[in-house]
Amino acid sequence: MAHMNYIADLLNIKDKHVQLQDDIMEEMHKGVRCKVLLGQLSYSLPACPHCGVANHSTQDMIKYGFDHTTIHLTHINFQPVLLKLKKQRYQCKHCRVVTTVPTSIVDKGCFISNDIKRTIIMELTEVQSMKLIAQHLNVSRYTVQCQLIKAGQTLSPKTWDLPEHLGIDEFKSVKQATSGMSCILMDAYNHTLLDIVLDRTQDALRDYFMRYSYEARMQVKTVTMDMYGPYYLFLQRIFPNAEIVIDRFHIVQLLNNTLNRYRIKVMNTIRYNRPRDYTKLKQLWKLIQKNRESLDFEDYHIHRLFDGLVTQKSMVNYMLSIDPRLEQVYHLVNDLKADIAMHHSEAFIYDLYETRKYVVPRKVRTTFQTLEKYLPAIENSLTYTLSNGIIEGTNNKIKNIKRSGYGYRNFNHLRFRILITQNLLVRQTKKRRPLFFKDENTTQTIVA
Repeated sequence: MAHMNYIADLLNIKDKHVQLQDDIMEEMHKGVRCKVLLGQLSYSLPACPHCGVANHSTQDMIKYGFDHTTIHLTHINFQPVLLKLKKQRYQCKHCRVVTTVPTSIVDKGCFISNDIKRTIIMELTEVQSMKLIAQHLNVSRYTVQCQLIKAGQTLSPKTWDLPEHLGIDEFKSVKQATSGMSCILMDAYNHTLLDIVLDRTQDALRDYFMRYSYEARMQVKTVTMDMYGPYYLFLQRIFPNAEIVIDRFHIVQLLNNTLNRYRIKVMNTIRYNRPRDYTKLKQLWKLIQKNRESLDFEDYHIHRLFDGLVTQKSMVNYMLSIDPRLEQVYHLVNDLKADIAMHHSEAFIYDLYETRKYVVPRKVRTTFQTLEKYLPAIENSLTYTLSNGIIEGTNNKIKNIKRSGYGYRNFNHLRFRILITQNLLVRQTKKRRPLFFKDENTTQTIVA
């Protein structure tokens, strides 16, 4: 019988009262060939769980036969392992209630082992459909769904604390949400997920954040967001002490899109009278979008659209010479992009106000006016190292989760799945960046 103890250890059967038999059989169970173990569970109960009378002798409780159960234990080589367990039953002589002895292998009234349930929760942390998890573990999709809800509820955030540095963004959600968009909240400094809010509307966010106390909302020091207009003034009212930080990526994206739209406009005006220049502007658009300081001016090479040897710098200079207004917009935009790259808030403000001296296209002027509108938040973004990069990465993971499950109909199921994926496992923490760029520059100088 010693080898049966090794089998019990291998199958993680830690209940010492379970006695396994030597027979290991194979049977068809619900259309699947399974390994089957036989066992018996029998021990004396200390008291009646119904009336509480202590069990001292057969005058208090007597054996009353066995209860036969089939437990889905685990998997070996993708083959389910079942345990046909005989559980001892007792009858109380005082209250006449029949009781079956419990075991730590399964919960009361359940036939799926706790090991399988823990495996389901661990599988939910990976990007795969719940149907696939059910097929791999030979359980029903309803069982996977129950474990999803159970684990997700334990990971729901507490309503008495908020992080000092909050990040907020929206993503495409379920049909329950207004316009199909939900809101994601994260700790922008520690990179941990806070919660998922059903709607991104101001009413939904106001109802959500008002569950927190005034003191908790006063603890928030910064709110990192994109350039979504409705949030800008609204979040300042919800968090009176918080400074709004615009994500630097969205600022650069706005400038690049503005330059690209004007390039397309110039390109279309010369399409028929200067077709060669039209082709240059159309095919070499990435060079115009590239940062001015990153253009190569040393490597001369042959390009099929130009005569002789050229560099990236010379090709861009030629394309800018096609239209003087394009050259003007190009340099104004790149001045602002250079200030962002160097984290010089004062230089950014100066260059932005300098654009008022020039006559620029209407859409370009609209972009500059938008930057002036968000200027305090942009100044904060060039002071703090905080960004929405971690939220954008989480949004990409959410898209993969939805794609793997062919979409979600129930918002709570999607929310629980995201919470499990992000917060269930303790991930290895990386060294955090300093909160301010000036501290980061000081640290780099000391290291150098």
